[in-house]
Amino acid sequence: MSHLSKALVIGFLTGIVGLGVSFLPFGIDLEENVGLDLLFSLRGMRQPPPDVIIVAIDQKSAGNLNLSKEPRKWPRSLHARLTENLSKEGAAVIAFDLVFDEARSSDEDNLFAEAIEKSRSVVLCEYLKKEKVPLVNKGGSPAGSLDIERLVPPIPPLAKSALALAPFPLPKVPIKVSQYWTFKTGAGDMPTLPVVVFQIFAMNVYEDFIHLLEMATPSRAAKLPHDRSAIVNIRGLENVVQEIRGIFEDEPFVTERMLKELQNKGVPSLDPKRIQILKSLIKMYQRGNSSYLNFYGPPGTITTIPYFQVLQLFEEGALKQKGIDLGGKAVFVGLSERIPSEQMDGFHTVFSQPSGLAIRGVEIAATAFANLLEDRPV
Repeated sequence: MSHLSKALVIGFLTGIVGLGVSFLPFGIDLEENVGLDLLFSLRGMRQPPPDVIIVAIDQKSAGNLNLSKEPRKWPRSLHARLTENLSKEGAAVIAFDLVFDEARSSDEDNLFAEAIEKSRSVVLCEYLKKEKVPLVNKGGSPAGSLDIERLVPPIPPLAKSALALAPFPLPKVPIKVSQYWTFKTGAGDMPTLPVVVFQIFAMNVYEDFIHLLEMATPSRAAKLPHDRSAIVNIRGLENVVQEIRGIFEDEPFVTERMLKELQNKGVPSLDPKRIQILKSLIKMYQRGNSSYLNFYGPPGTITTIPYFQVLQLFEEGALKQKGIDLGGKAVFVGLSERIPSEQMDGFHTVFSQPSGLAIRGVEIAATAFANLLEDRPV
């Protein structure tokens, strides 16, 4: 039996078994834990899109830059310089998968805030803090408690300077991560980091997107900003994303109408790649609040550049000579270490290594973005 025939038979049997167990109470868990592993194993690695790059905050960079091994203690003037250089090289969007909820030196904080403000393309992370709110009955007696999730933003100078803020919550290990939230239900349907980053990345087709939306629902589309400059000026991109999402939820026919209009008339000003980005943007707003991750391979599959190397290459003016092109790319900056013993931010996935090497949160965020860009969820 040929390799292709074996794959077809295994795939067919997997489908039959999956259909059967899906009717059992434990079916969904079994399908996710076993079925996904088998399917990814059969498929193997897949090339990620070249439009996404990770800048890794790692121990090697700490050593080369003579910095603390704790990234939270790194001077924010360094992040400012990184932001300035990434912007000069034409990065479409810069996403920091780091928490900046504590003030440091005012000079350091201000330098970073100024670099963010000047860039006009930076997304910073918020984090979700779970809290218990006590409940009382009419008589004032305790009546249980209510679990809520509260968004904790970066410090005010940084939050005000960012183009957008977004959370990226993931379950803690040892739970296997197979899905991610696109819009976080427990936080008022806030768009998460990959969604916000993709909307900024797709800003070059935003006006065409609004044009198609106007043809599908003129009254609702009229209330939205009609170009990038309007969004940048109001500093409320995440709110715009929520408003668009509300339109797609309230009027399910919008997706079909926009795609049909795009297919029938086309958008002459767009090349095939931009048309695909426009289609993917429409599909993103159509999806549910969560999506399965279509991993590309084991940790390190997405193009990753050490933090220190990026700074040195900028200083030496050798980016192009080294074959590193950041123009038009989505750049995710975050903790990324390929040493099992230092997996402080590691998550167990279908591609976790027997050595204990797990994927980092920043690479999961970059993977989710790439899935949205390609419109290729599992």
